[in-house]
Amino acid sequence: MREVIGKIKNAHSVAVLPHIHEDADALGSCFAFAKMLRKMGKKATVYVSGRIESRLDFMGNDYVLYEKNEKYSHDLCACLDCGDIERIKERKIIFDAIGNSVNIDHHMTNTMFADANYVDGTASATGEILFRLFEEMKEPIDADIAKDLYTAICSDTGCFKYSNTKPDTLRVVAGLMEYGFDHAEIVRLLFDSESLSQAKLKAEITESIKSYAEGKISLVYADEAIGEKYGMSREDIPNLVEIPRRIENTEIAVCIKRTDDGYRVNLRSNGEADVAKAAIRLGGGGHVKAAGATVCAASRDEAERMVLAACENALEEIS
Repeated sequence: MREVIGKIKNAHSVAVLPHIHEDADALGSCFAFAKMLRKMGKKATVYVSGRIESRLDFMGNDYVLYEKNEKYSHDLCACLDCGDIERIKERKIIFDAIGNSVNIDHHMTNTMFADANYVDGTASATGEILFRLFEEMKEPIDADIAKDLYTAICSDTGCFKYSNTKPDTLRVVAGLMEYGFDHAEIVRLLFDSESLSQAKLKAEITESIKSYAEGKISLVYADEAIGEKYGMSREDIPNLVEIPRRIENTEIAVCIKRTDDGYRVNLRSNGEADVAKAAIRLGGGGHVKAAGATVCAASRDEAERMVLAACENALEEIS
């Protein structure tokens, strides 16, 4: 932590990079971090990889869409909620050009790719780590930063129902709630609000759930066409892995999405299976209970076979 803090304090202008397919923890952490840097008298810009899903519009638009041919002038690159350098994709140009970096993250599979790394795989979210970092730096937060950190933590804990929610997590959240923002509205927007098109899409996906390994693996698949069918972009397709995750007796829930660069795989564990190990076998990473990867396969069937093999190995390890 001390080396990360030193680099932050010595910086004048910081490029802040979340992982691709930015979620609420990545965005909330980056927004809070950038706002804190500005309170410290520094310049900070959050660069995202593409369009953000519309359900997160309530978080604001304190970011810049990365443009390949733009010139970027910063003296520090901060990668947040990012466990691997490949997870920033094209924005690696910014990372390489600056040549001075910090990495703040909570993924247990983090590769420690930055010059200084503050990684805590036991933390519920990167937002939780930032709260402690700001405390260590003796930099007071404000209501706006508290709201961003709360959103980040609430998202990655599934509104505090996932097993990554620890007593320390709730103590951090209690401190954040003292700032008086509308936490109930954040929960509603994160978990209890969706468009009619999204509801209909989820209904179709639910009908197509496949079951494997005597019901221990539940799998759904979605391609780009399904979003078009319901008039929504890829970014606005909801988190479909939660659909098979709710099925009784499911140990591992799987969602496979067809993307431009292969098949995006999201994995969730309801029991003892370590899906991070399954994701690593597929070239990805993540947490014991939640992980992902992008699989290069010639067809949907091949992608499913690869994913099922990795998941079955994860189940065998606990049998």
